[in-house]
Amino acid sequence: MRFVSYMSPGFPESLFELLAHEMGAELHFETETSGPPANDDPFRDHRFDLGWICSTSFVDLALRDHAPSVQLAGVAWVPDDPDSGGRPVYFGDLVVSPGSAATSLTDLEGLRIGCNDVVSLSGHYALRIAIDDLGRDEDFAELVFTGGHHKSLDALLAGEVDACVVDSVVRIGRGRNDPAVSELKVIERLGPWPVQPLVARRDLEPQLVAEVRRALLAANENPEIVAALHDAALTRLVPVDHTHYVPVREALERSGLEFH
Repeated sequence: MRFVSYMSPGFPESLFELLAHEMGAELHFETETSGPPANDDPFRDHRFDLGWICSTSFVDLALRDHAPSVQLAGVAWVPDDPDSGGRPVYFGDLVVSPGSAATSLTDLEGLRIGCNDVVSLSGHYALRIAIDDLGRDEDFAELVFTGGHHKSLDALLAGEVDACVVDSVVRIGRGRNDPAVSELKVIERLGPWPVQPLVARRDLEPQLVAEVRRALLAANENPEIVAALHDAALTRLVPVDHTHYVPVREALERSGLEFH
């Protein structure tokens, strides 16, 4: 089986190397985007059998036409974050410098906000949905796409943007080892949203999908996997089903946002 991760460099490559070994899969990385863009489907054309992708990408691939190209493998991770409540949910953290006077999204009108990429939920769509909930459109602020959560944090630290919206897990994980990031001010937590899922080709044999799910859930007993999850600001792998991702679809439909 061929397994692709769209989650690095936000999450450590070493984590996916260990997970690929548990699944008995050949690992590949796609680092330019959080998931397959609208003009690409690497699962329909059998380039990959399994993929760790953004929740918005899953919703898109599952709804792109009458014959979805992917299914949930049924495994997701739980962030090491009290606000997640032990659930497989995370946030788009809206972050500013410690000296910023901003205290909420409304204070960022007309300013520069760093975003991950156009596919990203926590680093783009969460912000667009929040702006829509204010009754505003994308002209509310200048969205600066940096190409990664770490790059967004770097841009904020360098003063190249006035704020950024980033994956809460990535921010927490980096903040443990980077004092400058730990001192940044989170003015809003957009969400919670369902975490990024592992998907499988729709036509992958059910027995293989079930074996992958069992292997990953059993990996919670592997000390090396547990340590890698901890290093990524995660606690464990848990089962999920398609109902977990309904809020993403409903929010996109409510806001009338098109998938890029």
